[in-house]
Order: sequence, then structure tokens, then C-alpha cells
Amino acid sequence: MKVIRIVALATLILIAACSKQDDPQPVAPPLTEKDFSALTSIMQNSLSGFGGNAGLLLMDKDGKVLYKQYFGSYSDNSFIAIASGSKLPSMVTVMALADKGLMSLNDKVSSFYPIEFSANDRKDVTLRQLMSHTAGFAGGSQWISTDIINLQEAVRGIGQGGIIGTNNVAKASMPYVPNGSQFGYGGVSMHVAGGIAEKVTGKTWDIIFKEQVADKCLMPNTNYVALGNTTNYRIAGGAGTRMMEFANLLLMLLNEGKFNGAQVLSKNAVDEILKDQTNGVPIVFTPYEGDPLRQNFRYGLGCWVEELTNGVPTAFGSQGAFGFSPWIDKKRNVIGILFVQRNLGAVNTQPTPETAPYTLIRRKINEIIDAP
Repeated sequence: MKVIRIVALATLILIAACSKQDDPQPVAPPLTEKDFSALTSIMQNSLSGFGGNAGLLLMDKDGKVLYKQYFGSYSDNSFIAIASGSKLPSMVTVMALADKGLMSLNDKVSSFYPIEFSANDRKDVTLRQLMSHTAGFAGGSQWISTDIINLQEAVRGIGQGGIIGTNNVAKASMPYVPNGSQFGYGGVSMHVAGGIAEKVTGKTWDIIFKEQVADKCLMPNTNYVALGNTTNYRIAGGAGTRMMEFANLLLMLLNEGKFNGAQVLSKNAVDEILKDQTNGVPIVFTPYEGDPLRQNFRYGLGCWVEELTNGVPTAFGSQGAFGFSPWIDKKRNVIGILFVQRNLGAVNTQPTPETAPYTLIRRKINEIIDAP
């Protein structure tokens, strides 16, 4: 009898354990069933600071719209200059050429411009350093801001100086320790990367971007003359776009280089773009100086590393001086765009970094997605 009782008790325990294992665990609803309407009030409260016009987009990895709203006069047809938002599509373009074997990240600039970049302070600068702001160049230069020369002339001038119009202009300065030793954000180094792209293809930048990125990611209206017609294309800051077009670029990166059934970039290229390329070097200049939420951001190739999950980069952005703010969140499998053309302060730091519109938008989105 005692044996029977023990067996019965064991059976009951086993049944209870199995029942517990079979109980359905709580499953978070799909993102498409989440309510993101709270974003509307944040946008409406921020609209005056945006100059009365704005757009906000949130999409999941499959391209499904989770939130999309335009405010003021903006629509799907609105085109805005995106300033440093240009850096991401530019570096995607360069990486597309690297995928084809036309260049590699560790190539030295002097291998493409052996005369112009023969000086000791710049002869060993690599493409990787140009694309990650660790080459040592100053942020700006007359060579990247004039429209009376083309991109090749500008790059030669950056390397060794030369003539702009009737003026003798010095080569671009290198105020930071070169060759990957310091991080100094700016436009000069990426200008050189764009020049290399032209040189290895024999084509101008506008054609390269169209063939390698715009045509494949369905970005027909995105171009590099948003600040005015030029052939000295502002690789790091001259693009303009429409909101839904730029979203395609972000979706391609979130999906490991694939868009619309085609492999635009290799997974390896995307991994290089979205990893910290600064290797812990000192940050000597960042546009986020004084912003405690962002001043310590690290940098990939054309984008900021905005968030780490267990030490691995999972959120990335490419904000521009006019406030255009795209992001990729691999942890939550979404992309987003705050589509404005005002100034970065109106987005990031006014009235304070903690209460600025972009901070509130990103935090609210994360809160909604992370909720069970």
C-alpha cells in the first residue's frame, strides 16, 4: 500500500510539472498591433520648433508601417536637404564598390593619389579612416564648399593645395593625430572617399550613387545637389531626399543588405558600416559636444553607434545639422525617420536634452515596443 501511495504521488507531481510546462507563456503582441498614437501629441507639441512642418515614420523589418504622419505642409512628395544625413548613403555607396573589389577599407589614399597625398601626415591614411572620421583631417575646408571646381579637383586640392578660381588655396589641414589615432567629425575625409569612388569607376559621384544605391533601393528623387547644382558633390552633407525613399535605405541595412528581393550590399559590408570603427580612440571633436545623451556616441562608417546591447552595437543614426534624424534599431527590428529641416538643437537639445523632441520620440517608441 505504501508503494502504491508513493507511485501515485510521483504521478501527480509529474502531471503537475508537465501541465506547468504546457501552460502557454505570455507572448508580446506583434509590432503591428502596438499602439503608437502617443507619438502624435509629441509631434504636435514640437511642431513650432520644427518650423511648422515635419514627418515621422516608424516601420518594422518587413517594411510594414507602424506609424506614419506628416504635419504642416509636408507630404510623401516633400524633398528636404538632410546635411550630414548624407553620410550614411554616401558610405553605403562606397561599400557597394568595395563589394565589387574596386577598393578595400585598408587601402591607402596615396595608392589612388600618389602625388597629391605623398606628404608624411597623409600618405598612410586609409579608406576606413576616411569613412570613420579618424583620418586626422579638419572638419571643413574651402575645397569642399566651392562650386567652381569638381570633386576630383577638390580631392587633389585637399591633398596638396592648388588654385580655386584665381586664389591659391592651401591643402586641407590635419589638426588631429592622423591614421586612426583620434576621432574628429567632419566633411573633408568623406569628400576624399567620394573622390576615390569616382577614380576607380571613371564615373561622377551622382552616377555612382544612382547605379549602386538609388536605383536598387527605389530612391529616384534622392540626390547630391540639394544645396545647389554642383559637380563638387558634398559627399558628407549635400544630399536631399524624401522620407519614404530614405526609409528604403534603412530597411536595406536592417535586412543585412537586402531590399526588394535584391542583395544591394553584402552582409559583411553592412556589418562594417554598423560596427564601432573608432576602436576607443579619444573623441576630439563631435557635433554633440555638450549634449550629455549623445556626446560619447561612437561611429561606424557613415553612422553613429547610438546604443549597445550586451556590448554589441544595436542602434544607429545619421542625424544632420538641419535636424533630419534617421535611425536603425536592430534590437527592436525597426527603422524610423524624424523628417524635419530646421536645426539640430530644435530636435536634440531644446528645451533640454532630456525633454527635447527626438529624445521623447525615441524613448516613447522604445517604451511601447518593450512593453509586454
